[in-house]
Amino acid sequence: MKTTTLSRPAAQLPSAPRIESDTPIVPRAVMEAVCEEAGVWLGQPLPRRWVRELTAYANTVYAHNPRFRRKVRAPGDRGRDYLWAFTRHWLAGLMWEQRPQLHARLPNSYSVGHPLPPKPSVPRRRPKTIRRIPPSARLRPPPRPAPDYAFAAAAHFHFP
Repeated sequence: MKTTTLSRPAAQLPSAPRIESDTPIVPRAVMEAVCEEAGVWLGQPLPRRWVRELTAYANTVYAHNPRFRRKVRAPGDRGRDYLWAFTRHWLAGLMWEQRPQLHARLPNSYSVGHPLPPKPSVPRRRPKTIRRIPPSARLRPPPRPAPDYAFAAAAHFHFP
């Protein structure tokens, strides 16, 4: 007997597990926060499509990797922190592939999931401007004569 796809519905595949359906974690919020954090630290906004790519990648890894799934389902904040660390790692990989100049500005620890260090509070130094008058052509006051320190050698201090 020949069956057609119109005669009966296709068998439904079991749905792949997703982070947001199995845990209270919202992966898109995590991805947005990590991208925003890195963009602010670098002083340059990151592409919005990276949030979608990272979210899809996180759900794919979650669906296919039982160990990753178990770690994300960990009790308390451990699962969320684990996802944050992997998101940093994945974002560093995206930057390395698509924006190497940005990746070069990141600390090496970011690529293995560590948070970004605080930015130094000292503002960047402005580039030096070209001087109009070369230093050798500047007028300088004549050097002062060396003081005479002979009085110090003649002084006698008597201590009791």
